[in-house]
Amino acid sequence: MSLPAAVSRALGACLLGLTLTSAALAQSAPALSLKRGVNALGYDPIWKDPAQARFQLRHLQAMKDAGFDHVRLNLHAFEHMDAEHRLSAAWWKTLDSVLDAAAKAGLQVLVDEHNFNECAQEQDLAPCRVKLKAFWRQVSERLRAAPASVVFEILNEPNRAMDAVWNEVLAENLQIIRETNPTRRVVVGPKVWNSLGELDNLKLPEADRNLVVTFHYYTPMEFTHQGAHWTPEFKNLKGITWGTQADHDRLKADFDKVKAWADKHGRPILLGEFGALESAGMPLRAAWTAAVARAAEARGFGWSYWQFDSDFVVWDMKADGWVKPILDALMSAPAPAPVAAAPAAPRDPVQDAMINTPDANTWGVYGNKQTSERVPCEAMGNRCLRVKVQERTTNAWEIGATAPIKGAIRNGDRLQFLIFGRLVSGDPNATATVNASIQLASAPYTSVISGPLTLSTKFEPLVIQGKATENFAEGTTSVSVQLGHLTETVELSAPVVLRNYKAAPTK
Repeated sequence: MSLPAAVSRALGACLLGLTLTSAALAQSAPALSLKRGVNALGYDPIWKDPAQARFQLRHLQAMKDAGFDHVRLNLHAFEHMDAEHRLSAAWWKTLDSVLDAAAKAGLQVLVDEHNFNECAQEQDLAPCRVKLKAFWRQVSERLRAAPASVVFEILNEPNRAMDAVWNEVLAENLQIIRETNPTRRVVVGPKVWNSLGELDNLKLPEADRNLVVTFHYYTPMEFTHQGAHWTPEFKNLKGITWGTQADHDRLKADFDKVKAWADKHGRPILLGEFGALESAGMPLRAAWTAAVARAAEARGFGWSYWQFDSDFVVWDMKADGWVKPILDALMSAPAPAPVAAAPAAPRDPVQDAMINTPDANTWGVYGNKQTSERVPCEAMGNRCLRVKVQERTTNAWEIGATAPIKGAIRNGDRLQFLIFGRLVSGDPNATATVNASIQLASAPYTSVISGPLTLSTKFEPLVIQGKATENFAEGTTSVSVQLGHLTETVELSAPVVLRNYKAAPTK
C-alpha cells in the first residue's frame, strides 16, 4: 500500500473525521513528460564571456522547431563560485537568459550539475560535497517559483571515488532541494557513470514519486568513442563497425533490463546521454543513433542526445544548421504520444498542514536493551521501523522511537499524529498498549500532546490528537513512542504530523 493511499484510508475512514486525497503525502505526478531532448552548453564560452559564445539563444527555438521538447543544460558551476561557494552574478545572468529563452521556445529544461570529474577525485571528496550542496541550496532557492518545465539533475555521471558514497550524496542533496521544491521533478541516476548495470544499487526514497531515473548509453564504447582524443584507451582506435545481429541483440537486452527495473520500481526513465563520435563515420553513426533512439522510445523512455555541438554533434556551428543524417536518425519516427497527465487534483489542505517528513527513515531508536532495523512492510510508505525489545525495562520511556518535527507549534494549534503499527507475534490475538506523544525534542522533554496507542498483530492506523498550550520553535519538537514495556517485536510506519488540518470539502 502506498503512503498516500494508506493515509487516505486511515483518516478518511473517519478515525478523526478527516478525509485526505491521494495527493496528501505524495508528490503530484509530473505535469510534463520528457521525450526527445538534446544536451547543450556544457563546453561553450558563453559562461565566461557571452560575447564569445558559440551558442545563441535562437538555437533554442531551432531545437523546438526540429522536434525536441527539452534541453539538458550541462552546468560546470563550481568554477563560477567564490571562496564562500556563492555563484557569480554573471553566471546567474547567463542561466536566467537561457531559461527565459527556453520557456519562450516552449522547451523543458534540465538543470544538470555537470562537475562529475571534480567529484570523482580519489584524494578528497569533501570539497565536491560542499560545493554540490552549496550549488543546490542556491539553485533550488532561486528557482523555487520556476515553472514545472524546469527539472533538476543532482549530478552527472557519479564515478570512481563518488561511487562509494553516491547514495548518501544523492540523499543529502535531494533533501536540500525538497525543502524549497517539494514537487519539482529531479533526475537521478546510478553510480559508475550512470551505468544501467548499477540500477539495482540505486537507493531512492519510496515516497518521492517525482524522481526521474536516468542512465547513459555509449555501448559499445569501442565504436562510439573510437578516435576520442581525451581517452588513451580509445584515441587510436579507428574502423570499428556496428550493426550486426549480435550488436542489435545486445542493445535490446540492455534496454530490456532497464525496462524491467523501471516496471518493478514504478519509475520513469530518461536516457540522459547517448551518441557516437564523428570519427565513427556518418552511415554507421546514424544507424546506431537511430537504433538507440527507437529502442528507448519503444520502451517508453525519454532521451537526451549528446550533444548539440562540440563532438558527437547534431548542429554544425560553421554551417549554422543541423547535421541532417543525425537529426533524421533521431527523428526518423513520429515522437511518441505524450502520456496524458492525470487531471490535477484540487490541492488538499493536508499539504499545508503537514509539519514533518513522512518517512520511516526519520525514526531514531534509543535504549540499551533493543535492536532495530528498517524493513519492507505493507503499511504506508511500504517501509517500517522494526524494534525488538530484548528485556522489559522498569520505565516504558527507557526504550523508544523518535522522529523530528520540522514545523513550529503555536499555543492553540490542533495537532494530529498518525502511524500504522503492529506487533510481530506468534499469537494472532496479541495486543499491547504504548504511550505516544509530541514533545520537546530535548530535556526537559515537555509534552505537547500525548495518548495511548493500542497495537495488534495487524497493521492498523494509530492516532493521537490534542491542542498545544505553549509555543515551540521550528525544529525543536519530535514525536515519541515509548516501547520499554513491550514483550513483542513492533513495526511502525512512517509518522505523519498535521497542524490545524481541516479536510477539503466533499462533493
